[in-house]
Amino acid sequence: MHDRTRPGLNHLALAVSGRARLDALRADCAAHGWSELFAGTYPHAGGPDHTALFVENAEGFEVELVAP
Repeated sequence: MHDRTRPGLNHLALAVSGRARLDALRADCAAHGWSELFAGTYPHAGGPDHTALFVENAEGFEVELVAP
């Protein structure tokens, strides 16, 4: 199992086309085996000027999906 808090790769960040796409991915993430991280601060878990969805799979890998 990957531990994202240990030294090495923390997460992978990918760009998405916009906020509507980000919301759609958020709605579907659980159906595809991903758990949302930082749900209480969505979509600004990365800060007030950063729009993103953070998800983690069962192996502990984190993906950040960023909208412009």
